[in-house]
Amino acid sequence: MEDTTKVDAESTMPEADSEEAVSEVDKKVKVPKSKRFGKKESAKQPVKDKLKADKPKVVKSKSKKSVKNKDISNDNNTSNEYRQPGLKMSIKARLIASSVLPTVVGITVVLIIAIVNMSAGMNAEASNGLVLLAEATKSSYDNTYSGDWRVDNNGNIFKGDTNLSQKQDGIDKFTDDNDADIAIFYGVDSKVTSLRDSNNKRMLSLKAPDSVWEKVKTGETYKADHIDIDGVDYTGVYLPLKNYNGNIVGMLFAGEPRTAITSFIIQKVIALVGVTIIVLLVIAVISLMLSRKIANALVTVNRLFVSLSNGDLTMKVDPNMLKRNDEIGEMAGSVQALISKLNGIVTGLTESADQLYKSGDEMAATASQSSKATEEISSAVEDISKGAVSQAEEIQNASSYIANMGKLIEDIVEKVSNLTQAANVMGNAGDTSMNTMVELSESNDHTTEAVNKIADQIELTNESVGKIGEAAAFITNIADQTSLLALNASIESARAGEAGKGFAVVASEIQKLASQSDEAAGEIKQIIENLKQESEKTVEEMNSTKLLINEQVVKLNATRDSFVDVSDGINVSRQETAAIEVNVGSCDDARQQVNDVIANLSAISEQNAASAEETTASMQELTATISMLSTTANDLMKISEKLNSEMKFFKI
Repeated sequence: MEDTTKVDAESTMPEADSEEAVSEVDKKVKVPKSKRFGKKESAKQPVKDKLKADKPKVVKSKSKKSVKNKDISNDNNTSNEYRQPGLKMSIKARLIASSVLPTVVGITVVLIIAIVNMSAGMNAEASNGLVLLAEATKSSYDNTYSGDWRVDNNGNIFKGDTNLSQKQDGIDKFTDDNDADIAIFYGVDSKVTSLRDSNNKRMLSLKAPDSVWEKVKTGETYKADHIDIDGVDYTGVYLPLKNYNGNIVGMLFAGEPRTAITSFIIQKVIALVGVTIIVLLVIAVISLMLSRKIANALVTVNRLFVSLSNGDLTMKVDPNMLKRNDEIGEMAGSVQALISKLNGIVTGLTESADQLYKSGDEMAATASQSSKATEEISSAVEDISKGAVSQAEEIQNASSYIANMGKLIEDIVEKVSNLTQAANVMGNAGDTSMNTMVELSESNDHTTEAVNKIADQIELTNESVGKIGEAAAFITNIADQTSLLALNASIESARAGEAGKGFAVVASEIQKLASQSDEAAGEIKQIIENLKQESEKTVEEMNSTKLLINEQVVKLNATRDSFVDVSDGINVSRQETAAIEVNVGSCDDARQQVNDVIANLSAISEQNAASAEETTASMQELTATISMLSTTANDLMKISEKLNSEMKFFKI
């Protein structure tokens, strides 16, 4: 509770010169000096203002010290492009700040709480001391002077019969050895006091606040930390003064200026702040040592990471770092393991890149060779395709000539049928001719086998051409033999006279048909000659066929020789006619076979042309695939070169 009392020190009371009573009080009640509060000081600066003045200096000093710390990151030789812009602060400064600042804040909070509690404690102690002083003073007066408290008409206060207004100096004995002041109030008026104004006169006109008097009248002791007495702030207490009947008639005031208490508190605060600063300095030194040790280790690890970021895998971790049993040691071990792992990875990648480049180079060379081979194959396939088309055209022409020859053979068959009827007369000659034609048929079979062998060779077209040649030669021989037989028949019929005229007419017709067959065979030979020009290999095979045909010619010559014997009679003519019939039949069979061969050859030519087209398409796809393969090989080589370039970043 805080009360302010304004007093006017205008009037003074007479002072008594007798000091005997006071001396007795001094002997009975000894009040010790209140050294707790120190001496009076004129300075009135509040303790909080002084704390505010001291505290920033401490913090500012620590802040400057931390700012002056060398930034450990300045050791890095390379700039970190990923670092966020902003205020740069070293790890050492961070460690010191993280350890010292919480301590400073905590100690500051504790210091403030201690100061507040100490101030409250000092106030309470001062208040209790003043209560003791007031009670001691009251007891001393009660023991020294008997009787009740009273005031006469002149305003003098008495204790019993003693006029205390005349013994003002007696109250000073209670305040000589301390900073306290005492005043005796009768009601609210001061009667005896040690309080003095600025003129060093006792403030006997001092009046107590009515609120204080109202509370003290109830028998309670009034305490206040702030009491304004003539402009001076006091801490004081008011004790009730009672007469023997229990009536409260006045108050006894004991107070002390706040400046003394404040000065004492400031002294204690300064001492406490000094101790706190010393403790903070010790903590700062310890934190600095520990932070420097940790920061140096972190700087070493950071340099390892900087070297790693620059691709240097040749550095080694300090063994002392690996021996540490803390997280930094584990970090160093992890960095060492990372370096070893990266060494293996980079070495493997470099070897893989070299192998990849070699593989790409080999693939590109293979693709180039394959591309050339493909071009050559495509050209050959194109030539084959053109040849197949040309062969197909020639085969179509041959087929047309074969059809014409078929018509001629049909006419020959018809004429031979007539000749056979006429040759029945020539039975014996026909039998002989028949035997000869059987042998000729066997020879023809051999010729067919030879043609089939030719068909098994590389080009089916040339084989078929060989068969056509054999058939054409065979027809030519038959035509020649038929013509010869017809001539012989004409001679024999001429010899026979009138009996042989009919046979002579038939022989003449057969000779004409043989001549036409010979002409058709000549045209076929011309076609064969055209086909022969397409392939040298086909010509060689046809030479083999000619050998077989020559054998047939020999046998046909033997047949012709046998027809010479027909001159002895019609029987020989009959045999020759029968031979003609057989030969004509064989010729028709040969024509049919040639026709079949031509059909097969046409189908084969068409199939060859289709296969050539498919092969051409496949070769085009293959060419595209090889081109893609070449592109892929070049891409692989580029990737390998880029990978090798990237791997050069690392130093192993």
